[in-house]
Amino acid sequence: MTDSLTLAQARALWWHKQALAGTNKRPLAALLGDSGWLRTLGGVDAYLAARARRPGMKRAELDAAIAAGELRVHPAVRGCIYLVPAAAVPDLLALNAETWRSQTEKDLGKIGKTLKVVEAIAPGVLAALTQPMTTDALRKAFQGDIPSFGDAGKKVGLSSPLPLALRLLEFAGKIERTLEGGRLDTERYLWRKTAGKLAPPAPDHMARVARIVDAFLGFAAPVTLAQLSAWSGHPQRDVKTALAQLDVAPVEVEDLGEAYVRPADLKARPPEPRGTALLALEDNYLNNHGVAAVTDPRHHSFEVDLWGGGSKPAPIGKAQHVLSRSIVIDGLVAGFWEVDPRAGGAVWHTFDPAPKPLAQKLDEATAAAARFLLDELGHARVFTLDTMADVQARADRITRLAGKKPAATGAAKSAARSAKATPAASSTAARPRPAARKR
Repeated sequence: MTDSLTLAQARALWWHKQALAGTNKRPLAALLGDSGWLRTLGGVDAYLAARARRPGMKRAELDAAIAAGELRVHPAVRGCIYLVPAAAVPDLLALNAETWRSQTEKDLGKIGKTLKVVEAIAPGVLAALTQPMTTDALRKAFQGDIPSFGDAGKKVGLSSPLPLALRLLEFAGKIERTLEGGRLDTERYLWRKTAGKLAPPAPDHMARVARIVDAFLGFAAPVTLAQLSAWSGHPQRDVKTALAQLDVAPVEVEDLGEAYVRPADLKARPPEPRGTALLALEDNYLNNHGVAAVTDPRHHSFEVDLWGGGSKPAPIGKAQHVLSRSIVIDGLVAGFWEVDPRAGGAVWHTFDPAPKPLAQKLDEATAAAARFLLDELGHARVFTLDTMADVQARADRITRLAGKKPAATGAAKSAARSAKATPAASSTAARPRPAARKR
């Protein structure tokens, strides 16, 4: 017979696997590598996600782990850039190289070129990397010797073979990207020669997929076949083949259906989630299984704005990517928080009225998070195209949840006017409270 888990038992596993209990004392790189690869978007949220798992973490601690090569900023699943453990790099290189080569050959074919033009300049690019350099610096170092693909190339998004040569060298394990200025909140990278020799990847495609799937099981199980496919970017038939190579057990999870776990997970039965976590917009705890799975059904009708979902709000019970940063209490999404740039602090809002001790705790926690972002990183932008005016608009949106009109000045004023208010579904929703006074 197939084992079964209640949704509450599944949440307990997710909470502890993702180190949100805040009690894991392992070194930072090991903690983050085993608790879930963090998506990097060119903003601050990778730092926030790490800090939710290592309370009180300083920016310099995470930057140091990356500088030491213990964690790598790297193309991972679906070609997206993640913060991954160094041990995962060889398989990720090989898997991404397969997809990249196929697509690049098609794109080059549209302008009458082949990979030979890229392979021809790759040795020169490698030789030029006597120190970490940006793509622009490399282009200048060649002093116009890199051929242009002209107007035909621009139409398919290929200006010259240089960016392609960098990816070719990266997927060959000869160069790697590092952080410009030593900061994770950027999508501008320096390229440098790979230090040391990489371990070989798994021997074939399916073995590599199996390793990636196994990593996801390690920090996200129980997880359904559809969720495994969506996260990894591989079709369900390939995921099924990968699962057959692993030591996994099927389990029936309340509201999720058939899912997969490592056998040890069925015996683990960790305690119920306890504690409060301030999560980033794109946090694994929210995205791996959908926000509804980690939200009390009483609040599923609460309408939220979606990231990447246009201007129309949707019930949280159907949301995958919520625009606001979340407050999670005892494993369940309980409300939202945001940095308030105008006040130099933060605002928060909970679905249900917060008792005084909880309200004080949230005041202190959101104030500390705001100080971390504004003082240590200098901003609170989520992704590359985000702006502090957008952050202010999200803070004002949270303020308006209680029917309180925010005061707006300067650039934040126009952002607030254009922001869409999201009504609370519950008449008992707490009023937001300022988390820090203006400094």
